[in-house]
Amino acid sequence: RDEKHRVQTPQPSSAKHWSFAMADDEVQESCSAPPPPVVVEYDPVTGVPSEFNEYLPKDSEEYKRWKAAQEGPEALEKLKLKDEEGNEIEKKLPGGKVKTKSKPMVVLETKDRQRNKSVTSVAGLESFGIKLSEAAKILGKKFACGASVVKTPSLTEQIEMQGDYLRQIPDVLLKNYSKTHEIGKEDIFYVGAGKKKLNFYEDGPEDA
Repeated sequence: RDEKHRVQTPQPSSAKHWSFAMADDEVQESCSAPPPPVVVEYDPVTGVPSEFNEYLPKDSEEYKRWKAAQEGPEALEKLKLKDEEGNEIEKKLPGGKVKTKSKPMVVLETKDRQRNKSVTSVAGLESFGIKLSEAAKILGKKFACGASVVKTPSLTEQIEMQGDYLRQIPDVLLKNYSKTHEIGKEDIFYVGAGKKKLNFYEDGPEDA
């Protein structure tokens, strides 16, 4: 009789609940995991992703360079336009004019200020990788004068020195930067009559 009236008690379902909890955690992890980054390789010749090169406009400069690069470096070199001085032409401007890559140069200029005082400016040193603050210290110490870095109306920076040192500065620049920053005599200019830039060593002042 006892066996007939015995009630079977249900087994605990902790194992099932644990398995469901594990499944929920896996779903959450799979949903929260960020997708792997997509690496896009840009063609060094055209500047666009490599798979887009063949879809570029056939008359575009990028497409022409890409096709020339496939033929070899000689074909690519032929596409580079150069002016009479050998400077590489960068691109055409509206109206058919061309823009050339300007050659870096150091430009010196002396201006008269009030009370018969002169100021000598040195521009372009940064294009040779020279820190203007360090160059100002060297020039100021050399000539025992005030030398500071100032902004120009065109928002560039240059060195201004109190006094007329236009004729002495070129030799100081060559001594300090000819080997380390490859500044040569052909790179140093001054502003002459009519605001024309002249090479200091070729067309310098007569008493230079």
